[in-house]
Amino acid sequence: MPNSVLPSQSEPLSTRLKSLIAEIERSAKMAHLVSRNADGIASENKSSTRNAFAFETVASQMKTISEDALSRISVLREILSEMDSLTSTINLAGRQRMLSQRMMKLVLTQRFEEIDSPDLDEEIRETKLLFDKSMEELINNPLNTPSIKNKLLLTQGVWQCFLGSLNRKDYKSAAEENESVLKEMNEAVQLYKSLVHP
Repeated sequence: MPNSVLPSQSEPLSTRLKSLIAEIERSAKMAHLVSRNADGIASENKSSTRNAFAFETVASQMKTISEDALSRISVLREILSEMDSLTSTINLAGRQRMLSQRMMKLVLTQRFEEIDSPDLDEEIRETKLLFDKSMEELINNPLNTPSIKNKLLLTQGVWQCFLGSLNRKDYKSAAEENESVLKEMNEAVQLYKSLVHP
């Protein structure tokens, strides 16, 4: 893209959008100047050879501006698509917090209310499976920075400890580990949000 430096994909989305908007504004100013040049050329009564050359120059400038604008629009679409994906990812990470709390509540309900219900067992199993599936999806997300991926791997390890404590019926440890899962997932959500607003 001529005379233009678009933001790197490693920069936060908000920075990339601001840079892109500045570049589009620059293109709009260029288009305005070219339009004024074309008006000036058209109003002159000079030789036709000179006019032909001048209009070729204007046409070349307009082509450059058009290609520049199309390229920026394409980048803007990519950024907006990334933002949509990031919004879904933030929601998924936020849901993990709820699932960890739900799992603890279900297990404690089963334990302390001495409920022996196949429906409750199934709900516990489904909650665990959904948490595990969602965690794998988060860990493998292409938007992850190394710090986000490390945070998620740490959370996954704490989750496994939590499940181990539940299997041993060590509810005190399970409650502490559940709080750690919640804390780590809160931090992961904040890391994802920092991709939009550093």
